[in-house]
Amino acid sequence: MPEEPVPGPFDTEMREASLPDGKVVTIAVKRGLPQDEVDLLAARIWQDIPGE
Repeated sequence: MPEEPVPGPFDTEMREASLPDGKVVTIAVKRGLPQDEVDLLAARIWQDIPGE
């Protein structure tokens, strides 16, 4: 994971998140969100992807 989150527009930042299948992805989240919430959000999105 990067040392510091990458700033994004509109009070967001790009953060790496771990998915249930072990993959790591980068998603835009609200700035300052705890890492466990980032991972949970990514897992919810992953669950909704057809074919996953």
